[in-house]
Amino acid sequence: MPPISPQDAFDEELLPHLALERVSVQWAGFLGVLSDELQTRLDADGFSELLVSMGQRLSQAVQLPACEELGDVEAAVNKVWAQLRWGYAKFKDNGQSLVIEHHACPLPAALQVDTEVAAGFLLGAYAGWLRTAGAPSSLELTCLPADGRPMCMAFQLAAN
Repeated sequence: MPPISPQDAFDEELLPHLALERVSVQWAGFLGVLSDELQTRLDADGFSELLVSMGQRLSQAVQLPACEELGDVEAAVNKVWAQLRWGYAKFKDNGQSLVIEHHACPLPAALQVDTEVAAGFLLGAYAGWLRTAGAPSSLELTCLPADGRPMCMAFQLAAN
């Protein structure tokens, strides 16, 4: 029998299952029903816009300290996510753009939606924080297509 590779041993359902278990029992049912109700009342664009707006509100409510360098912004963002138990971010400066990968976000499980849908909230939060940190208005933050990694969302800050 051939050895099992780490990739073969990975269960695609494990991470979303563990994420749902991390959602407080007190809130899990409510958040699922709330998400269903919002999706019933709003079209897909409206639901996405709502999540982006909520993320922007988070960036206003939870402001980052003054940051001198990109590494400082990454550290400040990760401090916020750690306090909220919302995973972590990795920033990658590619010269022409900035890519942010967010790992282990519980929101898709909490709202019982696809990662691509839940990404709107993080898009709004990161856009707000990056503007406050000094990102020029000529740069726009967008969601990158999902790459199949569970609970991973990616964003790119680049010229419009």
